[in-house]
Amino acid sequence: MIFTEKQIRFFETFGFIVLRGLMKPDEMDIMTKESEDIMRELRGYKDFDGKTRQAVQPFFERRPFLHSLLGDGRINAIGEELCGPDFVLDVTEGNLHVGDTQWHGPYGAWEPLRWIKIGFYTESLKKDTGCLRFVPGSHIIGDPDYYSIIRDNPENHETFRPFGVKASEIPCYPIECEPGDVIVFVETLLHASFGGRPGRHQHAINFFQKPKTEEQIQSVKKQYDKSTFMLRPPISNIESNNPRIRRMVSGLLELGFDTMDI
Repeated sequence: MIFTEKQIRFFETFGFIVLRGLMKPDEMDIMTKESEDIMRELRGYKDFDGKTRQAVQPFFERRPFLHSLLGDGRINAIGEELCGPDFVLDVTEGNLHVGDTQWHGPYGAWEPLRWIKIGFYTESLKKDTGCLRFVPGSHIIGDPDYYSIIRDNPENHETFRPFGVKASEIPCYPIECEPGDVIVFVETLLHASFGGRPGRHQHAINFFQKPKTEEQIQSVKKQYDKSTFMLRPPISNIESNNPRIRRMVSGLLELGFDTMDI
């Protein structure tokens, strides 16, 4: 077990949990090295311009250590304990961020399925230097949804004043973190970051509950139809020597989704 009963209760109530020091310093060094290699390779070995976010999906499957994390017992336990023993891997992602990340958290509560993100940061981040911020409990969307003004975030962020304050001034819980801390949260939880330097690393593994009812299956199929990279299992996962990795993509194959040659 990776979570205590109290941690599970915290996660259910507030929509997130932080696992301090889950990754070792030498593991973070390898993660940083492999992540930089991937990003540079996909830029054609050009320097990062610091102007446009670089986002890659799938990501972890592109290097040995990162790929091994999908079958790591610590990561597997997160999926099992929060999404059930038959949880499904949605997609892995890698990001080099630029500037602020505005508030977002898609509509739809816990049903028909729970989707979680496991986030990794490779540098020390504080509230005003780009750490992740949450509005605790906002993953449970009521009727009316009092946070809809934030979820409907307009394109003109400079003049956006929800509740009469700047987006960066909205009351929140900042997850100040160090390399090795792992942040787990529900996708519908409102989250953002402000003040970060260009080129900061943020990488993630995304899991969800295996769909079983017709409503759940149709919900996943709608997500599949709207996306380009999500829900498409890489061949390297299907043919992995690690049975944990093979199992976590089996649900996607059962749904007949396309594969990716990565």
